[in-house]
Amino acid sequence: MNPLCSRCNLVVYPTEKVNCLDKYWHKGCFSCEVCKMTLNMKNYKGFEKRPYCNAHYPKSSFTCVTDTPENLRLKQQSKIQSQRPSACSLL
Repeated sequence: MNPLCSRCNLVVYPTEKVNCLDKYWHKGCFSCEVCKMTLNMKNYKGFEKRPYCNAHYPKSSFTCVTDTPENLRLKQQSKIQSQRPSACSLL
């Protein structure tokens, strides 16, 4: 039995099958999730088992700093140093 396409849910026949990201796709359905640019095995990037082009590949960014004991100590130390008068201001 032929598998179903992960994009359009229609049957994928062997001559048009792309097997990537643990799924099956029609060659034309293997496209970027954002811009729909047709991809191939050389130019796709996978993220959470979805294909993306290089321009739309999700960037992982860190949005918060964890308050570890070391980070809290550094924060406190920085605060103390900023409250001290500098040597130049004493002149």
